[in-house]
Amino acid sequence: MRRQSLVLGLALLSLAGTGCESTIDHLKANFAAKQGNDFYKGADFQKATEWYRYSLYLNPELPIAYHNAGLAFMALYKAGSHHPQDLYYSQQAIDHLTRFLGYEPDNEDAKNQLVTVYLQAERYDDAAKFFEAEMKERGSDPEVASRLAQVLGMIYAKKGDFDSSLEWYKKRADIQQDNPEALYTIGQLCWDKVYHAGITMDLEKRKELVEMGMDYLQRAADKREDYFEATSYINLMFREKAKLAQMAGNMEDFQKYTDEANKFMKLSLEQRKKAMAKKG
Repeated sequence: MRRQSLVLGLALLSLAGTGCESTIDHLKANFAAKQGNDFYKGADFQKATEWYRYSLYLNPELPIAYHNAGLAFMALYKAGSHHPQDLYYSQQAIDHLTRFLGYEPDNEDAKNQLVTVYLQAERYDDAAKFFEAEMKERGSDPEVASRLAQVLGMIYAKKGDFDSSLEWYKKRADIQQDNPEALYTIGQLCWDKVYHAGITMDLEKRKELVEMGMDYLQRAADKREDYFEATSYINLMFREKAKLAQMAGNMEDFQKYTDEANKFMKLSLEQRKKAMAKKG
């Protein structure tokens, strides 16, 4: 985030208000925001925030200063830290980016920056609340709904809420039925849950998730040529099926699924080699 380019173009901002004093304050605010940009570029993020806040004191209706202040506070924040100072930085980043989005609600970069802060600060519920509100407001557009469903699936996955994550990823796959990545993501999620849960998961639930994940992965592999990521996970899913067969004492199926896993592992390596060769 520290290397994000600042949005400049302050000269394009209109000077609101009337009277000489208001005009002078707005000119000073633009100058202060430019000073903030200069300190940001020099990686002095503390000084940058001071100048941006002074700019907003002079002109509270300067959207770009909110955005750039948010980026500067992000740069000061140490991801995952719960130190009071870092909690302050993360909150300031959130507040300023949120204010900026009040002016530019369709700015996708700012939304991505906001979700980054929420996740770094482990504020998963706040992140979900923000983007679920976005879904209610803008979800009638299939393209927007698909993107938001992906973001929400990722948020809940980070939180460790498998069921909610799966629900949102399925919504994305329902919207983008021909998108192999949307299908692959669900298969990957199912494998991750089964593999890490191990014997702590109910046997029937494990079987259900293995079959579900296998179905989505196979559909993904069918839709994209040499989709080695999908075939690699099909290999891993067959190994989970082999484990289940072994637990049931069915060594014939254990061997059958192990052989299938090895076949897909070999296929995945071949597909990967082809894909790398195409890239040159």
